[in-house]
Amino acid sequence: MVLATKPHPPATIGATTRRVGVKTPDSIYEKVLVILSRYREASIAVVAIILVIYFQFGSNGEFLTSQFLSVVLRDTGRLGLIAVAEVMLMITGEIDLSVSSTFSLAPYIMVLLSIDLGVPLAIGALIGVVLGVLVGVLNGIITVRFRVPSLITTVGTLFLLQGIVVWIDDSQPIVAPVEEPFNAIFGQSLYGPSDSLFSWHAITAFTPFLWTVLAVAALALVLSRTTFGLHTIATGSNIVGAREIGVRTDRIKVYNFMIAGGFAAFAGIINTAQFSSADPQAGSPFLTLQAIAAAVIGGTSLLGGSGTAIGSLIGAFVVATLNNGLVMVGAQATVSDIYLGIAILLAMILNVQVNRLRARRRI
Repeated sequence: MVLATKPHPPATIGATTRRVGVKTPDSIYEKVLVILSRYREASIAVVAIILVIYFQFGSNGEFLTSQFLSVVLRDTGRLGLIAVAEVMLMITGEIDLSVSSTFSLAPYIMVLLSIDLGVPLAIGALIGVVLGVLVGVLNGIITVRFRVPSLITTVGTLFLLQGIVVWIDDSQPIVAPVEEPFNAIFGQSLYGPSDSLFSWHAITAFTPFLWTVLAVAALALVLSRTTFGLHTIATGSNIVGAREIGVRTDRIKVYNFMIAGGFAAFAGIINTAQFSSADPQAGSPFLTLQAIAAAVIGGTSLLGGSGTAIGSLIGAFVVATLNNGLVMVGAQATVSDIYLGIAILLAMILNVQVNRLRARRRI
């Protein structure tokens, strides 16, 4: 006769239940890291709020005016679109340094098609985005099929595309035609001092940022609610294990390279619609580095396996705030690079510490 045994309750310390195999934080430092690992967006959002308060007081209340804030959000939108695409790649353990060249090439082709062949800007924009996606396909295939590190692959396409866009028209900027409502929808600001803050013209002052918010929200849902998002995270977390359970990791990486190319092209088109000019030098490599910085500051690990789309948008806002706010309070333009470098180093140290804590707390 076998006697039924009553299951033992979980071991407790005081009123706290301890799960078997999970290390309980011992120090205040580890407890803070646990909170940051769970709410990465909240931690960088606090930093963003502190910066806004600082620059608001430092500029005598000018920072939060609609005119200046539209400039900050414009830069946030440009960086955020590229940063969120880099997040998708960085989660898989890859990176794309060629996005700045795609940012320049796509709108340049759009404007040339409009001027030389009379192609509507909307059609030219679609062709430009498709071109960016094809650049992503090229980067992806070279990386996964020929086993070339993505850092090297995309440096090569960076110079290749930059050379093409400079060669096309002798490196001369081209004045872009204005076609409404295309320009107003995709970047041109119609907002003037006499317009109401709640008018259509006021909305056009923030259209680059609004497009970025939509893109970030879409990719945040993809990462958290779709099979593709789960496979993207699995590819970066444990590529061997992901392959063993049937994830087509090479295909996942190629798809994310395509997202990066398409988003970079779209960001360039928005930038051209905003300034009515296609400049082959608009997408300098510094733009790529700032976008990667925004992704890292927002909580994405360069080691792969973890990242946050929403965090990249907040990170882009932090970078844009530093770039514009420091100049507004009278600092030299080069000083923003110092603060940005410090922010990147601190963010990387924090990411490494959080990842180590996660590893120690697993079974």
